[in-house]
Amino acid sequence: MWNPKVKTVTALDRGLAVLGAVQASGGASLQGLHELTGLPKATLLRILVTLERRNLIWRRIADGHYCPGTQPPARSRQAGVNDRLAQYAAPELDRLQAEILWPSDLAIRRGNAMVLCETNRAESYFMIRRDNIGFQVNMLRSAVGQAYLAFCTDKERESILAALRRSRRGGDAMAHDAERVAALIAGTRQRGYGVRDQGFGGDYDKGRTEVNDRLEALAVPVMSARGRVYGCVNIVWIQGVRTLEQMVGQCLAPLQRTAASIAHRMSADG
Repeated sequence: MWNPKVKTVTALDRGLAVLGAVQASGGASLQGLHELTGLPKATLLRILVTLERRNLIWRRIADGHYCPGTQPPARSRQAGVNDRLAQYAAPELDRLQAEILWPSDLAIRRGNAMVLCETNRAESYFMIRRDNIGFQVNMLRSAVGQAYLAFCTDKERESILAALRRSRRGGDAMAHDAERVAALIAGTRQRGYGVRDQGFGGDYDKGRTEVNDRLEALAVPVMSARGRVYGCVNIVWIQGVRTLEQMVGQCLAPLQRTAASIAHRMSADG
């Protein structure tokens, strides 16, 4: 083993140790990294900011955890795509919230449902119910699900709908009403954005009369130039405080710009 008689760079050694801890954990809080590395929090923060500026790590909005900025070798290709999507979305969602104040989520498709993979609700000016990363969202009744279904490829849509028709979950029952589903998809395409079903209150299976988070939402797809839907971003607001028409007028254009910026970064990265 090569053992040169020169001093090591202590700061670099610490930085690499922190980077290794972030990559090994897949995402950790400042406290968690403090416990893993034994470094003082003030030192850790300086290292983390440096690593973040180099795009070697990124800070998730939803819980403040520091996550790897590159794909770990053992992860699947799709997992790597989703990680990059969340990484690129985080600063864009920050900018969007600064502009419109209302919070936003990023959701990806997993099977025949949508899954939350980033959110800025914790940073919101408004008191909004916070859903955790990994929270499962109904495909047919949610704004993000409708946006995904409307703008994904025909082949992918048929595969999703077939799976929903096989599902025994009460929240997927709408899939058996072919006319309603077709009208929903056509309406979403015509508008350019998805909206919540009137009976949807945030719970996957139960209706708004049973579970009501008192929120409304509209969503647009994050699409590549070739028509691939990476995921969907939404805006959520408190029921009754604003109408859908008001939110569309005030927030749709910034939301669409945000989705386009995320898509551009994904496409530029290959």
